[in-house]
Amino acid sequence: MDTNKLKEDLHNYIDRADETFLKMMYAMSKEYEKSENIGYTVDGKPITKQDIKKRVKAASKRVKSGDYITQEEVEKEIKDW
Repeated sequence: MDTNKLKEDLHNYIDRADETFLKMMYAMSKEYEKSENIGYTVDGKPITKQDIKKRVKAASKRVKSGDYITQEEVEKEIKDW
């Protein structure tokens, strides 16, 4: 289901909702806003904005210092697997 359809369905639920459902949705929304997680690693561990910023800065430092491999080196490495 795409995002627009999800929004439409949620709006319909909210339009028909009783007070209990609305309070649950409100509480869930407030908790979601508090969350600093913006995604997950491939192993399912949460990632925060701060984690991403640190990783980007570290990667930028490595590139500036010449600590990286080229696309050609990656392709050669793949062939040798």
